[in-house]
This record gives sequence, structure tokens and C-alpha cells, in this order.
Amino acid sequence: MVPLPQVRSIDELNARLLDACEKRKVAVLRGQKESIGERLERDRLAWLPIPDESFDPCEKVATRATSLSLVRYQTNDYSVPTAYGHHEVLVRGYVDQVVISCGSEVIARHERCYGKAEFIYNPLHYLALLERKPGALDQAAPYSIGTFLMTSIICGACWKGAWANAAGRNISRCCA
Repeated sequence: MVPLPQVRSIDELNARLLDACEKRKVAVLRGQKESIGERLERDRLAWLPIPDESFDPCEKVATRATSLSLVRYQTNDYSVPTAYGHHEVLVRGYVDQVVISCGSEVIARHERCYGKAEFIYNPLHYLALLERKPGALDQAAPYSIGTFLMTSIICGACWKGAWANAAGRNISRCCA
């Protein structure tokens, strides 16, 4: 990992690491008679079997959504649909995303933010509230000009249908 690899995604990093491992398997280290790949195969015979259950590679934190429909994970606040304000939720923090569940339902999905004290909004989470209080749009933090325009451009198709379906439903799946 020296020099530090410059990649755009975790998938690209994994592909590079896999390629490097495949190339390294044919090397024979000083003082050894077998290649790294041959020694690996010998060691695999002594390993325990892989468990049947899959491993969820994330940090799990039980918390509560605030009255502003925000959930704090580490030092950042992530939005959830307004219907889930004051509800107990489970936050699963992965390397690249944050997934928020209430009961067995996934209610929000956000790209992971590694900043400090930042607010990560999905404007669609607040549509049900705006139906009841349309005048709040001018002061609403989730609807800052940049976020609002980007969401409407990227999600034009779901944006039109969102107003009709906003009450009580998770409509963030297309923007997550």
C-alpha cells in the first residue's frame, strides 16, 4: 500500500489488491522452496471451514432519531424520513455508506461522510413535512439551493411522483 493507491471506489481498490495478490502468489521467498501460492494451498488444509452465516462488515449502533428527523452516527447527522422522528433506529456504518433501519425496514441510505459535525440530508425525506408546511421551504436546511437542484435534476422522475407518495413511505430509495 505504498505509495497510497489513488482509487475512485472500494471496488476499484479491491480489484487492484486482488491483482497484486495473484501476481505475488508465484514468488518464492528467500529461504523457502515453495512459492507463496503453494504454501497457501498447504495452509488451507489446516483451516477451519467457513461459517454458514454471512458476516455483515459494519459497525452497528442503536440510537434514536431526533425531532428534526436526523440520526447521529459518529460525528455527523444523517436524515431519515420525517415519519421516523423520535423512533428507535439501528445505524449500520459501512466503509462507503450508512444504512439506517427502523425495525426490519431500511428507512435511509446515505454515502458515508468522514467529515466532522456535518449534516447529510436527502431532501426527499422532508417532502411529507413540506406538504403540510410549504412556507418552510425558504428556511429548510435540506433544501439549500445546491442540494435541492441536484436532487431535482438527478431524480426528476421520482421527484414528480414523490409528492403523491410522500406521506408515510420511504421514497428515498431512488436517491440513496
